[in-house]
Amino acid sequence: MRRRSQAVLLVLALAIWGSLAAAQASFYCPMHPDITAKAEGRCARCGMALVPGDPLDAREYLVDVKATPQAVRAGQPVRLSFLVRDPDTRQPVGSFATVHDRQFHLFVVSHDLTHYDHIHPEMQASGSWTIDVTLPKPGYYKLIADFLPLGGTPQVLPRLLVTADPGDLSGARAKLEREGLQKTAGSMNIALSLPEDGLVAGRDETLRYHVVDVKSGQPVTDLEPYLAAFGHTLVLSEDTLDYVHAHPVEQLPETIEAAAGGPDLTFKARLPKPGRYRLWTQLKRDGVVTTASFTVEASSATASR
Repeated sequence: MRRRSQAVLLVLALAIWGSLAAAQASFYCPMHPDITAKAEGRCARCGMALVPGDPLDAREYLVDVKATPQAVRAGQPVRLSFLVRDPDTRQPVGSFATVHDRQFHLFVVSHDLTHYDHIHPEMQASGSWTIDVTLPKPGYYKLIADFLPLGGTPQVLPRLLVTADPGDLSGARAKLEREGLQKTAGSMNIALSLPEDGLVAGRDETLRYHVVDVKSGQPVTDLEPYLAAFGHTLVLSEDTLDYVHAHPVEQLPETIEAAAGGPDLTFKARLPKPGRYRLWTQLKRDGVVTTASFTVEASSATASR
């Protein structure tokens, strides 16, 4: 009993120490919250500009979503509006940090994981964020809002959108099948390499991409910066409940005009639970952003032993 009490006291002491350390540091990295500083600067790990706030602030902000017209129909434009409110005061939030060139990232994914879009609403005078979209078919869609309120921590919040005529939803839920790890996207052939022992849930994993030109077969070395990175990857579980927004560890040079990426890109991700996941990876070349999707599977930590 005494050992257990001592262990509990130690955990509490470490938690208090961590809170005090975070309180003394007024800036942190949005991608790596363990990187903190007392003044403005850049992350030593990824080069991203540090933002003001408390990296230990675990509050989840509130997001009100409105669709106009309210009856959303496939194939017809609909205006989506997002209002972010403070979790304590319930008042609209008016200040956001710029992360990867945008203050608000929105992912639109169909329930069967066949449709994917990465778009960016614009802030209005009212404080809401709006954007017009056209959904390709009836059914359920997952809206994943990704933003960082100044003074808070990064928020990745899901919401559900359903068309007025969802149709037969019996087969709408995703059922991902095994597929190859080489895809063609635009002018590029993209090969995904996984760890030798496979992906394991709950473990920091490395996803490596090798990119070659479709016509010549030569390694691609002219990838262009896209939203302040050489690529973006969204990882979504088969049941659409768990998601990760990841970026390459390869940093952009200080002189963006001279930036040229490839042929290898490395993404880090932690898959929260066993099962299959859909990956959408976006790369930019010759001024065109293309998307390649992959299906991967993560085993449980016990099964991998």
